[in-house]
Amino acid sequence: MLSSDIVFVVDNSSCKDDAIKDATATLDRLVAEAGGVDQVRVGVVSFKGDGHVEKELSTLTAGNVDSFKSAITGGYTGDMKSGTNMHDGLLKAKAMLDADTTTPANRKYVIMVSDGLTRLFTGADGNVKDIYYQYTYSDQSSQQPASDFNARDFVYFGMIDEWQQARTPDSATYAMPYGNWSDYYSHLVEWVKTDGDKYAFDFATYGNDATSKVKDTKTGTITDPNFAYIEHGTQADHAMAPDRAVYEAYSTWQALKVEGYNCYAVRTGSDSDFSVKFMDALNGGSELDFSQIADNILYACGTGSTITDAMGKGDTYDFDFVPGSAALSVGDERLEATDEGANAWSFHSKGDTKARFTLVYDPDADAYTLTAHEPISNFAPVKLTYNVTLAQAPTEPGSHELATNTKATLFPVNSNGVALTPEDFDVPSLAYAVEEPEPPAPNPGSDDEPNPKTKPAVKRPATPSAEKVPQTGDAMSSLAFGAVALLGVGAVAIAVGVKVSKRS
Repeated sequence: MLSSDIVFVVDNSSCKDDAIKDATATLDRLVAEAGGVDQVRVGVVSFKGDGHVEKELSTLTAGNVDSFKSAITGGYTGDMKSGTNMHDGLLKAKAMLDADTTTPANRKYVIMVSDGLTRLFTGADGNVKDIYYQYTYSDQSSQQPASDFNARDFVYFGMIDEWQQARTPDSATYAMPYGNWSDYYSHLVEWVKTDGDKYAFDFATYGNDATSKVKDTKTGTITDPNFAYIEHGTQADHAMAPDRAVYEAYSTWQALKVEGYNCYAVRTGSDSDFSVKFMDALNGGSELDFSQIADNILYACGTGSTITDAMGKGDTYDFDFVPGSAALSVGDERLEATDEGANAWSFHSKGDTKARFTLVYDPDADAYTLTAHEPISNFAPVKLTYNVTLAQAPTEPGSHELATNTKATLFPVNSNGVALTPEDFDVPSLAYAVEEPEPPAPNPGSDDEPNPKTKPAVKRPATPSAEKVPQTGDAMSSLAFGAVALLGVGAVAIAVGVKVSKRS
């Protein structure tokens, strides 16, 4: 039975947003539709100044679903209650998923709920970091050089407002610098490469406003020899605190995806230009809602997905599909088959004539097409079995590898009916041995040469290749639908097991 790990990463500013109700409703839907036990494990991380694990990854059931809802809506309960550190929230989620080595990567999910604004990040030493900017109220948009002002006029802030004023001075709200994510991110990469950690300091030491800790108020002189700041008016050359925070959060998001995890960002609260474009960038340029995310978790493929499968053929062998031999099950339910005529069969629940799947066989191509008339659940795998005959077998002595399928391809559609990238299944093979002919025995009492005529080659029945074929226990070929994400198709796991009866 397939299992899934889901970690919710919740921005504390979003936990009371109306949209968070959709997150808790998603849990109810998972309980209702996943069915069974030990199939879905859920964890919850919230973040303010750092990420805090509100609920460790554990099994979701109807009996405990309310405790997960409370963890999502209850807000941050950690100790660092100032600031916003999306980066650390994502790091905590990654650690949680990485620790589970039993669930495959493509069945792991991160669902982040945030307004898309962040300004702190976590350093390689594990400490929360801030970057401090030399700011003066006399030039709030930072258009003049620091030399135009008295040192006593400056304060040293690591917050988001001075970033907004300096980075996008013509906008009254949080706007995307340079107008779009691509250009902004290019600058982030260059800034971080140039600055490194020169301006990154422990937030626990210096706080939001480092002024009183580092500056002589009478002279304006910096009294902390270890302190470094971004000079007023030079913001175009450096990553300010929110810039570095965004860079680190985005990098960790990409690292989650590289691991093969499914990542979804749901924007709440702010409709600012920056929030919309950053959160859309996390989603690969699109906006998602919880209904789409739940579909992605629950279903391998949407209604209308098809599989085409052509029987295996080679120069010396030929497998033939046996019409009428197909059987299909969904999870533990074995569906009934009805012959619809013209080499077509429908599969439906017992006592119900509504077709859930149909199979149409093309005898000329020796291939079939299986069509799903319902979403294929990740928690109730679909298994198709059918008989094949070995109509032609190799006769040349030796070992042969016979491909049971020429090609089998899944043509998935998502829950909106949009066709996704086709996925080819691995083609299994059967080991088939033909023995060398035995030398003829000489005639008793005769000096004649042995009869050069050989016996016909002895053919051994084809047997499954141990490397590629699981034990099926029956004389059928089986295709088991595996997991595939509806947005960005992942690998489809297909297991094929075959035992062959040779046509006489």
